[in-house]
Order: sequence, then structure tokens, then C-alpha cells
Amino acid sequence: MRSRFLRAAAALTAVLLLLLSTAISVAALDDTYEFDDLDMSVKIPKSFLVITRSTARMDEVFQKVDLDYDETMTAFRAANIFLRAYEPEGAYQISLTVLEDANSAAVNNYSDLTAAQRQTIADAFTAQQDVSSVVEVKHGGNIFFDYERQTKLDGKDVYISQCNTIVNGMQIDLSLQKNDEPATAEESKVLTNAAASLSFETIRRDTGPVFDWWRVLLWAMILVVISVAVSIIYRRKNEAKQRLMEERRRRRAGHNDPEEDERLTTYQPTFEESLGYSDEEEFKARADADDMAASDISVKEKDPSKGVVLFEDEGSGIDDGTDYFDTYFEEQAEKRSIWRKALDGIVSAFKIAATHTGYFLKNIFKKIFKGKKNKDKE
Repeated sequence: MRSRFLRAAAALTAVLLLLLSTAISVAALDDTYEFDDLDMSVKIPKSFLVITRSTARMDEVFQKVDLDYDETMTAFRAANIFLRAYEPEGAYQISLTVLEDANSAAVNNYSDLTAAQRQTIADAFTAQQDVSSVVEVKHGGNIFFDYERQTKLDGKDVYISQCNTIVNGMQIDLSLQKNDEPATAEESKVLTNAAASLSFETIRRDTGPVFDWWRVLLWAMILVVISVAVSIIYRRKNEAKQRLMEERRRRRAGHNDPEEDERLTTYQPTFEESLGYSDEEEFKARADADDMAASDISVKEKDPSKGVVLFEDEGSGIDDGTDYFDTYFEEQAEKRSIWRKALDGIVSAFKIAATHTGYFLKNIFKKIFKGKKNKDKE
């Protein structure tokens, strides 16, 4: 058992060392070029001959590639080139161009766009006469459009492989240019590795859609609260209507008075009558009696597990209109689900907010009218 464990540990250590050595060797093959004014950096193979806008005038790289410093820098600024790397054998070259304008600022980042918007950009590239095989890919953490171009320069066929992206409002193009023949798969890999190595100090993302979603969620919550409130009001009114209809049926069963039946059918009851009271005074008296009687009712026993609460009416000498006077009675507590409890909480909060809002407006109106009366007296 122990020998198996040791062999497994040795094999795992060997794999980790191999991966670590590979990562170190790959990292050692590239040089990192930083552009402080763009808050950006890119990696190019160490063996390449590289010129940037910060390359010194006396650097020997100009002699190796047979270029004049002043002409090169002028061409760089005119074409928005920030880096050009030459393959040691001169087979091809890689250029990095960065352009900032109103269009790139409006896009900000390809990752901020929808799939349909990105497809529109891909179609625009495809519509160009010398462009072929436009593909949306992801190099590193950024979205690119990779495509091929073929043109003529000084009578020679020039093949260009290009990786295009927009990050932080900057249009960034990494292009591989080769004469007479298209780039091989290995050469194209050098280009895509450079695109994947693009790194930024910070990536600014468009937060507008996030804000809009929060606003939609807020309105959805408001609509839910209103819907719940309306449904509760409708349910209570429906229950009152059903009670009234039941009362009418009971009355019809007790006598055969056509005039009374007609009155019950056509008469529109008041709110108090819909609750079973003859008039407003009876409703008010009954409400006052209920308030006083309720003060004598106390909880004697509560068993939440069974959903039963046992109350005791101690008696107040007031006929509260119930059968609970000086008796014990049970109330079956309705078991509510989590969603029902949440909805009841929302409705309760909505009622409290509406009540306090009413008090607030009432006090404002009182102050306004009181101030008006005082001015009239003066």
C-alpha cells in the first residue's frame, strides 16, 4: 500500500515539474512590450527584431532591417502603428496598430455587444472586397474577428492575416504580412499568441445594461405588490358578495314574498349591509363591542406544530355577538408556505407604507389649510 502511494506521489511530482518547466520555457521565449499611454502590453517572441515608437535612434535593429529611423517613425505615426516585429529570417512581419475615434468609443468593447451586433460587424468585414474567412474567436480574455486579406504591393502578391478587436474604446489590430504566399499554420499561431497576450491595466465595461436590468426588476417588484394587493381586495369583496348571496338564499327559503325577492334581487346593498349589518350605526356599535371584547381574550395554549391556538375569553360583561363568551375556543391556524409568507410580508409592508403616506399627506394638508386660515384671519 505504501509503495503504491509513493509511486503515485512520484508520478504526480514529475508531471508538475514538467508543466512548470514548460511554462517557464514558454515565458522565456517571449518579450513583453508595454505602452504606458495605452495602459496595454503585448508579448512577441524573443528572437524577433522589434521596433516600437520608443525604440532609440541608435538602436542596431534599424540597421538589421535596413530602415531609416525618421522615416520609420513618420510612417508609424501616420498609420497608427505602435509596434512592428520582423521574423529573424525576414519571411514575414507582425504589426500592432491602435486607433481611437468616435466609432470605437461608441462600441467601447466587443464583449459589451450582443451576438446580433457582433454579427453586423462581421458582415461589414466580409463585405470588403479583399477580405475572406471572417471568424469571431476569443484570444485570451478578449473577443476578436480574425480574417484573411490578399492585395498587391509593388507588383507583389501580399497575404495578410489580421486579428481585430475593440477594448476600452480602442480599435486594436494585430496583422501578419507575408509576400508571395499565405502564412502557414505555425506562422499564424505566432500571430494568435500575440493577440492572446494582449493585457490591459483595467478593462472598462459598459454598465448601462446592468442598470437597465435593475430598473426592470424594480418595476417588476412594484407590479407584483400591486397585483397581490388587488387580488386580496378582490377576494375579500368576492367573499362579501358570496355571504350576501347566501343570506338571500336563506331568506328565500324562509318565505315566499315576491316583493321581497324582487327587492333582494335588484337592491344594491351598502358596504355595511354586505358585511351583515342593517346600517352604519349597527356596524359601528358592533365594531366598538368587538374591540372591547377582544381585550379580554388571551392566549391560553399555543401548539405551532399542530397549527392550533387555544384562546380564553375572560368575560367583560359585553355581548360581543359571538359564542365565545366566557368559554374556551380553538382557532385552526392556516399553515402557510414560504412563498405565502413572503407575499404576506410584502402586502403588510405595502399597507404600512400606504398608511404612513396617508398620514404624511394629511398632516401636510392640515398645515396648508391652517396656514391659509391664519392668513385669512389676519
